[in-house]
Amino acid sequence: MSVIAMLRSHPDQLSHTDVLSRCIDACADCQETCISCSDACLGERELSRLVTCIRLNLDCAAVCNATANIVTRSNKAGHRQLIEAQLTTCIAFCRACARECERHASMHKHCEVCAKTCAQCAETCNDLLSSMRMPA
Repeated sequence: MSVIAMLRSHPDQLSHTDVLSRCIDACADCQETCISCSDACLGERELSRLVTCIRLNLDCAAVCNATANIVTRSNKAGHRQLIEAQLTTCIAFCRACARECERHASMHKHCEVCAKTCAQCAETCNDLLSSMRMPA
């Protein structure tokens, strides 16, 4: 709620504030979920099977954090290509993390939750990317 209010109050009259806000929130949620999933994976008995999952969780969390920060400051049209590149990167990491977590979802509920959150974040980032490529 506060992100959308802040974006709407910006003196530069940002376009796409609703989709910007959803993207920022989705990235923050995904970051927290991925960190939590990696911690839960570390508590599992067969840790060696989850090493790739843990690494992707941590990488995805870092990319989502960076994406949320960059998108929050996306008020300059000259940075459009850079923002689009960051969103594309975030989508790729979220999809990769979702696929990896999905592999473990039947055995680990935390991976199921993380897979869904990552897929949702990828979709939300893609929505913003699509809206940026259309006239406001």
